[in-house]
Amino acid sequence: MIRLLVCLMMLCLLGLCGRAGADVVFTGNLLDRPCQLDPASAGQDVTFSESALPQFHNAPGRSNNKNFAIKLLNCRAESLGKIVKVVFSGEAEQRVPGALKVSGVNSGKLAVQIIDTDGKTPLALGDAHHAGNGEVIASEIVTLNFSAYVQATPEALADKSVQPGDYSAIATFEINYQ
Repeated sequence: MIRLLVCLMMLCLLGLCGRAGADVVFTGNLLDRPCQLDPASAGQDVTFSESALPQFHNAPGRSNNKNFAIKLLNCRAESLGKIVKVVFSGEAEQRVPGALKVSGVNSGKLAVQIIDTDGKTPLALGDAHHAGNGEVIASEIVTLNFSAYVQATPEALADKSVQPGDYSAIATFEINYQ
């Protein structure tokens, strides 16, 4: 009998010693995204055509426009009539307000200017597209057509200081819904 009690006590102690507690934490985030960003629009490389240096030494000192698009897919029926606003951000070129600063040998001499969906109005960094009004979601697919050009800064144009070489700029865009 004593042996049985000792064995039962040992089993209980082993059971208690073998237990460990841990928490499982479940988290999430609910978003009201009426549309999905087309993966092809997420990481775009916009390559400007090669340009001759004198193009940036004489007025207007800019390249031709290069088109790019941001495409939204699977816009839900209940989202029709909502507004989508795209806002670009990045390192600003102080000499060309609202434009992106380029890196490379022409940093401070060239800037990349994004053009709004109307095809002619410069879109300043931090401003929502379509003159701040955004776009009404009217169908399952929304394509927002932008363009951009490379511009010599006023000082670089005046003293003809743009040099041959590669340049680049990075813009990030944010999509907001109302």
